[in-house]
Amino acid sequence: MVRLIGREPYSAQVLRLFEMTPRAGRAGTGPDWATGESHEPLSATQVRAHLRVVSDQILEARYEVRGCPVTVAAAALIAERWSGRTLPDARIAPRAVLADLEASVSKLGRVLVVESAFQKALQAARTNA
Repeated sequence: MVRLIGREPYSAQVLRLFEMTPRAGRAGTGPDWATGESHEPLSATQVRAHLRVVSDQILEARYEVRGCPVTVAAAALIAERWSGRTLPDARIAPRAVLADLEASVSKLGRVLVVESAFQKALQAARTNA
């Protein structure tokens, strides 16, 4: 099912994640949190990813997003998938994220901003370890 918001068509998966925003929020306090941030000025997209890592295990992934529904949905999907994984198992395939969200390839740039933020958080977590 596809629904329009303004002129943009969004899949049921995008709408669910955009409306529910699972795992959205700021990092907790403590040394086991790592943060990465990325932005794209032309679209004003901003993503901040937070990972709580203990002994190479991602205990929790969170995000803060300013962007379109696909950007929010991509961050939610990655946070959901990374929670509980080990650092070496934390990977992102941007085109696969688009496919899972049933989103247009025209949104690839937004997903790349999300990927960049999560990769920076991952690098920060590895540095802190």
